[in-house]
Amino acid sequence: MRSDLHDCPSSDNDPTAYYAAYAVAKQKHLAGLLARINVQALEEAASRVRDGVACRIPLLAATNLDSRSRADRVSRQCGGQNCHLDVEFADGVTWVARIRLDDPLLPPPAVQAHIFLSEVATLKFLENTAVPAPRMYAYEAADSPGNAVGMSYVLMEKLPGKPLDWGRATTEGRVRVLEQLADLYLELEKHPIPLTGSLTPTSTSMWGGFAQMPCFEAPDRTLGPFGTLDEAYSAIINQQQKVLTNHEVSSLQVDNYLAFLWRLEALPELVANSLSRAGPFYLKHYDDKGDHLLVDEEYNITGVIDWEFASAEAKELAFNSPCMTWPVGDFYDGNNALADDEEKFAAIFERRGRADMAAIVRGGRRWQRYLFFLGGGIPRDVAEFEPLFQGLQKSFSGEGSQKVISSYKEWKQGALTEFSKGDLELQALLRNEWAKNRKASGGV
Repeated sequence: MRSDLHDCPSSDNDPTAYYAAYAVAKQKHLAGLLARINVQALEEAASRVRDGVACRIPLLAATNLDSRSRADRVSRQCGGQNCHLDVEFADGVTWVARIRLDDPLLPPPAVQAHIFLSEVATLKFLENTAVPAPRMYAYEAADSPGNAVGMSYVLMEKLPGKPLDWGRATTEGRVRVLEQLADLYLELEKHPIPLTGSLTPTSTSMWGGFAQMPCFEAPDRTLGPFGTLDEAYSAIINQQQKVLTNHEVSSLQVDNYLAFLWRLEALPELVANSLSRAGPFYLKHYDDKGDHLLVDEEYNITGVIDWEFASAEAKELAFNSPCMTWPVGDFYDGNNALADDEEKFAAIFERRGRADMAAIVRGGRRWQRYLFFLGGGIPRDVAEFEPLFQGLQKSFSGEGSQKVISSYKEWKQGALTEFSKGDLELQALLRNEWAKNRKASGGV
């Protein structure tokens, strides 16, 4: 459920040149953004929270750096949506200023504002748990009255440790991380959420629509919150169908549309025995590929960071194996076998007497595949699409669900016969596909 640079125009023509040009453009943009930060206002805001203790932001205060060098150093502390700057106080305390980027390739301001405020609400929620998330001291949205800094920012605790590199972790280190991750799951289980969506700091409710870009119907309107999984997943799938029928995605429109129709038919089976069909739901980190965990040299988890896009999800999704443990190659090849690390994770729960959580881990592939590509990153070519779709079908097979056939081409023909008669949107996509094929073959 995420987008990437492949969503940008012209990336298919010369990917290497594109990424190089994009890197240069982003560096130039970052230099411009840093120049617009009111450094004095940011330092004063931090100092105010600490009752007047003086502070400085070394990277922004450095006089021996030109704008390009400063941007280069800051870029090493940037993610896709934010950059991070140390705030050093006179008494030796160091905080982090998390600054929202305003890259023109990012969503509209209203979308960014919703996502920003949802992350703020999520950090507040986590303060009431034992999850080692960074403590938030102050924040201001870009459009907040009196925001002298000039952009959205959060002042937060700087946690020790470094981002986990799962691929380079030792076998013993991985087991140690998984043991602690089980602790974190069991802690989050103690804090159920009544609706599925994302947290939001409003005066009327903590629960709001999904703070994830693909779930926005319009810049000021997002999907949710929902009281049931049926409502939530139907709405998300329908939104993705609109993305295809509006031609926001031009590749494999018919194939992806059919895959979403398949999901709608499979939805009752997915949620029939869910522990969260009508709630409660549980907080899930959006990007659990490993570097969201800070660890020390002994692989002790010192912090869980980057809570942007977090959402309240079904228990089976919130507590299945993190994507850092997946066998990525096998997953993309349509193979649903669990990796050794996933089996070890399930075994950890069994040793703790939580066979129910072990079952969630072992049964997680169905949920992972069902929700994979529900927004952003929709497969662009048949070679990628077919094994992923076959893997989705196979994750439902053997339990009285739709029969998986060996030939995707055969399945597609049958699905077109079944769905196209009464679906005007699908008919329009088919006409568009035929027209493109004729043009590509030199037809009239």
